[in-house]
Amino acid sequence: MGFPETYSWMVVLVMTAYGFMTCAFTIGLIRILKKKTLPPALPGSFVSVIIPVRNEASHITGILEEMLAQDFPADCMEVIVADDHSEDETMVLAGRFAGFHTGFRLRLVPSPHTGLAVPGKKRAIERAVSEAKGEILLFTDADTRRGSGWISSMVSDFTAHNIQMVLGPVYYCKEKNPLQKIQSLEFLGLMGTTAGSAALDLPVMCNGANLAYRRSAFIHTGGFSGNLRYGSGDDQFVMSSVRSHYGKGSVVFNPDPLAAVATEPEATLGGFFNQRLRWVSKSRGYRDPVVIMVGITVYLTHLLLLAGMLLGFFYPALLLTAMMFWLVKILLEYPVVRIMMRFFRKEKLTGYYFIAQVFQLVYVPLAGLLGLFVPYRWKGRRG
Repeated sequence: MGFPETYSWMVVLVMTAYGFMTCAFTIGLIRILKKKTLPPALPGSFVSVIIPVRNEASHITGILEEMLAQDFPADCMEVIVADDHSEDETMVLAGRFAGFHTGFRLRLVPSPHTGLAVPGKKRAIERAVSEAKGEILLFTDADTRRGSGWISSMVSDFTAHNIQMVLGPVYYCKEKNPLQKIQSLEFLGLMGTTAGSAALDLPVMCNGANLAYRRSAFIHTGGFSGNLRYGSGDDQFVMSSVRSHYGKGSVVFNPDPLAAVATEPEATLGGFFNQRLRWVSKSRGYRDPVVIMVGITVYLTHLLLLAGMLLGFFYPALLLTAMMFWLVKILLEYPVVRIMMRFFRKEKLTGYYFIAQVFQLVYVPLAGLLGLFVPYRWKGRRG
């Protein structure tokens, strides 16, 4: 069997797996969005909103104002700002906000003043969890925005005692240049996969910008034990541990628009690649077989298609095969992206779908490889 034939068999096998996986997630997404959203209800437990921060002086006041405006009962919640060795006035501004709103339950957890203190988002979260009074822990990032019903919606699922973790919807906003619009469109696909896989009781990804879990689940699964060396993954590792420990139905996705959180995409190509390298770097710590299988399938799909197109200059038959299966991939992914465009009211991005597919075909193989050994820079820190 020659090289063209070997390539063709490989791409057929990988694309079959990719197609089955994409269709399954699409069915799961449709199923979960058809579920009737229940009105927010008190979980019967105190809620701790945890916001880990590093150099967020430009955002901290805004998000604290949003927390103050939440419709959740003030006597049933607290907000904890956990510092990750900020080098600006983030904590000063947070302290000033606390001074102006003395009736608001806002607690500040500063970075340890010792040279032995290990920096990192996970360390900041651990310090916050150790001081949190709530059984329900709700996480977000300082550079995000949401409506007043966010807390009420995100914690309502915890009325079911078997649910240990709730994944919330996240989307990009304020897209200005073509790169940001492409990122926004791609992120809709990632969020569709998040929702669809969770609906099948096989969650493969989540986002720390909108995430909630029981404090007892974090403790019983060991928290970040064994994963502290990875700069990213404060969300993914906990999700996999919870699913493994508690089993079916323990991790769910919240499809309520009131639970949605918005953030801005990277403005530059360099910022985008640094973000993706950071995301990929944690993949070395994955232990969940479902997450590993999905990750490998996605990577091989893009790698084989790109390789086929490049090698098509020497083997014309490969170009035809690769182009044909790329078209199949584009058609397979469109329903998920379209559904999420409607959910987040982002139909205006439809015209960027093909461009996003071209961009994705190139960057996924590149970032997937480089992310395993090329360092990244994130918020002034080298990872």
